[in-house]
Amino acid sequence: MTARQSAADLEPKLEKVRRLLPVTKERVYFNHAATGPLPLSAVKEMNKFCRRAANEGAVPYLEAEKVVEETRGLVAKLMGVKPEEIAFVKNTSSGIILAIGLIPWERDDNLIMMSDAFPANSYPYHLLLADVEKRFVTSVELASGPECIFRLVDKNTRAVALDWVHFLSGAKFDIATISDFCRKKGIYLIVDAIQGLGAIRENFEKIGADFVAAGGGKWLLAPQGIGVLYIKNKTLPSLKPFNLGWLSCHWEEFNSTFTPKPLKRSASKFEEGTKNYLGIYGLREALKLILEFGLAEITERVYHLTGLLQDKLMEFGFELLTPKERQLRAGIVTCRKSGMDMVKLQAQLEKEKFICSVRENWLRISPHFYNTEDEVERFVQQIKIFSE
Repeated sequence: MTARQSAADLEPKLEKVRRLLPVTKERVYFNHAATGPLPLSAVKEMNKFCRRAANEGAVPYLEAEKVVEETRGLVAKLMGVKPEEIAFVKNTSSGIILAIGLIPWERDDNLIMMSDAFPANSYPYHLLLADVEKRFVTSVELASGPECIFRLVDKNTRAVALDWVHFLSGAKFDIATISDFCRKKGIYLIVDAIQGLGAIRENFEKIGADFVAAGGGKWLLAPQGIGVLYIKNKTLPSLKPFNLGWLSCHWEEFNSTFTPKPLKRSASKFEEGTKNYLGIYGLREALKLILEFGLAEITERVYHLTGLLQDKLMEFGFELLTPKERQLRAGIVTCRKSGMDMVKLQAQLEKEKFICSVRENWLRISPHFYNTEDEVERFVQQIKIFSE
């Protein structure tokens, strides 16, 4: 599939997906950078889990764990990594906090991070590493290339923490080049991937970052409260575990509770206690939907729709914060127009069931693969009506 292909070329596949997303019946939903809608297939499986818990008392542990491992495999397929490199977490924040705790920090270490990252990728470093020197780059600097990182590195640089896709501008950063640099220097790389995972295809094994965290509740179309953390296999031996618990070990049954159980060797050992099974059941179905449609096809659709949006908004006199070049962006289009109040515009759009966000007084529009060219056209036409 190419970016030039219209929705008509994909109509059967798109219609199948749209039937699973009832939000499409009454709304033009362009807000995946905030929260993604749940597909009915996920709702169905989560409801089945709840009904069994209500009627039977519980879903048996080993049965639920089979779903966990199936879902772990789907996450690995999505990311291009090995299942044993995936741990389930609550959200992006918990994944980043886990990465911070696992890194063996030493006196005089410094950390390179973004001054304008989303708070999930900034607050943990300030709150947990108050005594570690911080060196900052901006999203604008990163969008120009990775050299801004390289200039700040010295022998005491322990880690670099970056967004993959910036939550505000929608700029996509060259984490592959930065990862290669960090690997050669023995520096840990932590990536917040929530604004790209599920929208843009990437092979994270080739990228080589040490940690990649993402919540499921945006582009992955999964429930809130479930996320994933990739930890590179080669990184595991250098880490300093701090959160190991009883379910960090292998359990087949709970009769012989006093018999010592072996510690897991994979990233799953950091799942220290009872998991969010309900969220994992929902995540499994969302991943099935994404993988069945095809991540390559999804990527092309996202680029196509965002490019179309950019062109139409520019024709209408909007200023784009998001880079125009395909390789420098993902699924977010951020814009504003002189003389228009973006907060008021977003509220007007929402009343007409066109859903997007305002961030830092910019209008942030984030369509996904199942959206259509017709929805883009109607969205822009609605903006024109409000401007008259």
